Amino acid sequence: MINKKLLLSVLSVGTLVLGAVAPVTVLAAESRVENSTATATFTEDNTNPVDPVDPGNPTDPTDPEIPGTGETGPLTIDYVSNFDFGTHPIPTSDTTYTAKDSTKADGTEFANYVQVSDRRAGTPKGWSLTVSENAQFKDTTGSELSGAALSLGVGTDKTASTQYPASNDTVDSTTTTTALAPDGSTTSVMDADAGGGSGTWLDVFGEKGASTVKLMVPAAAHPNADSYSTTLTWSLADTPTNS
Repeated sequence: MINKKLLLSVLSVGTLVLGAVAPVTVLAAESRVENSTATATFTEDNTNPVDPVDPGNPTDPTDPEIPGTGETGPLTIDYVSNFDFGTHPIPTSDTTYTAKDSTKADGTEFANYVQVSDRRAGTPKGWSLTVSENAQFKDTTGSELSGAALSLGVGTDKTASTQYPASNDTVDSTTTTTALAPDGSTTSVMDADAGGGSGTWLDVFGEKGASTVKLMVPAAAHPNADSYSTTLTWSLADTPTNS
């Protein structure tokens, strides 16, 4: 017969012995370091045109509904006014006419202006805008308005991009009251020195109801009872004129 009392005693002693000799293990503190990455990628916006802004308040986010040129790319002419000098009696003395305000599709009027946007990557490189009058005003039969002189007047540079540092403001309007030469030669309109000119910039010719764009017609031109017109070419170069 198994002596259960003895068996219990042996197990008890074994437990005491094991408890007395088992080592106590203490884990040392240990630190681990890993690295991760953060990435941002940028591309030039070459696909979407910049909408024209309101020349009276270029920082207003409201869409002014002015039809633009539709140019795409990192450096663009976004908008340029057509100049309408209206309908007048045949002049009997030298007469200067003022361009009418530009007009939205809904008939709302706004000042004449030209708009440029520079969205190129990297350090601002500057740019320059010029205009040329390709030929003298002609009527529908090709008869010239002899001696007529078109001038843009003294423009005012404005920006729709106010988040850039002050160093970005290197843009100046360079237009004057001097008449354009109707022979295709270029006249400076607006210039951005290297180091600035990023964002959207306007050269505004006067203000609503008081354009600086003028057309002088001498009485000696003896215009026909017809409509006269010419074309202007606006050219945007990717370097400033002072480079």
